[in-house]
Amino acid sequence: MMTLSEKERLQALLRYLEHQQRANLYQEQLFNPTDNLLLVKRQHGLRDVSNRLRDEQGRFLPYDYPTMEELDLISGKEVALQRNLKIEPIEGSYNSYAVIEKEKRDWSGSVYLACVAAILAIAFLADVFLE
Repeated sequence: MMTLSEKERLQALLRYLEHQQRANLYQEQLFNPTDNLLLVKRQHGLRDVSNRLRDEQGRFLPYDYPTMEELDLISGKEVALQRNLKIEPIEGSYNSYAVIEKEKRDWSGSVYLACVAAILAIAFLADVFLE
């Protein structure tokens, strides 16, 4: 069992050790200004701008600045869809893959040809029936 005086003495020693630890911390901050608490707090107070939009020259754009995709959606322009990729492992190799881009067929030429054929067919049938 501890006596009352021993307990008080132990508490005084603990307070002294806590005081000494704080003093050592402040002394370290004085002699090492790069780890200053004010500097650390100031750094934490800075805004994270890694997700901000930038223009071609790297300047920040306003927060309410519409992106090109939003402008295309507003103006009704067709937005390019994501590319369809097919990734296949290359036989006989280690961690090597072939990237094959699946292209959509361009139907504009076929539609144009079908329209011309339909117009010629209508003209031919009109000529046959009107004679």
